[in-house]
Amino acid sequence: MEEKILNFILECAEVQKLVPFSLIEEEFNLDEALKSVITDALWDNDTISDVTIGTDGFTVTFFEN
Repeated sequence: MEEKILNFILECAEVQKLVPFSLIEEEFNLDEALKSVITDALWDNDTISDVTIGTDGFTVTFFEN
């Protein structure tokens, strides 16, 4: 499940830097514990330079190619 959510966030983040929780929650049931797991997984991704979890969603910044 986490991998599906992570892939969804990465796809959305390629289009827009901020991925709103509401967008994620339309597809998945996202609770606080899962937000923490997803944040850790985002940090472990080699293509991501920065990720923050705000009140509205995840802000994801990719490394430049």
